[in-house]
Amino acid sequence: MTSPLLPQSVKSDGTLAFKYVLALTNPAAPKLTELNAVTSLALEGYITGDGWQPSGEQATVTDTRIATTQDFEKPGRKSKSLTVVYVHNPADADNNEAYLTLAEGVKGFIVPRYGVPTAQAWAVDDIVDVWPIEAGEPMKNWNGANSVHTVTQRLFVTNVVQMDVAVVA
Repeated sequence: MTSPLLPQSVKSDGTLAFKYVLALTNPAAPKLTELNAVTSLALEGYITGDGWQPSGEQATVTDTRIATTQDFEKPGRKSKSLTVVYVHNPADADNNEAYLTLAEGVKGFIVPRYGVPTAQAWAVDDIVDVWPIEAGEPMKNWNGANSVHTVTQRLFVTNVVQMDVAVVA
């Protein structure tokens, strides 16, 4: 008996990058120039190890029929939500850009890129997700001794999340 062929995995450490982007012409085809704009901010240095917290749900549509005693189901509406936890340095604005950029009410896009070393420059044909957001209230956390200051913040999803889209020129 032979063993099944296993697909190669990609380690997650150091291979998840994030950008906050103020504006995108087409969220389904984000431009490299928009991702690298001076108004964009790399967030991976701020987000904590467990601080990327996307979630989603899908409702169930019940499909009942008079001709059967069984109820059937169909997939219904979807909802997505996003919470982030990031480091907070109140004494140093140069090292507190996530907190200062994601002020309550700020709108824009969070663009994660998976599976590529974070040090590697963003490029055309990178596969990304695009989360259109409006920042909620940032809540400062007290994490106790032997820890760092962090903020937990809900980023409200304001439009369709684009999954697995390619960066374009």
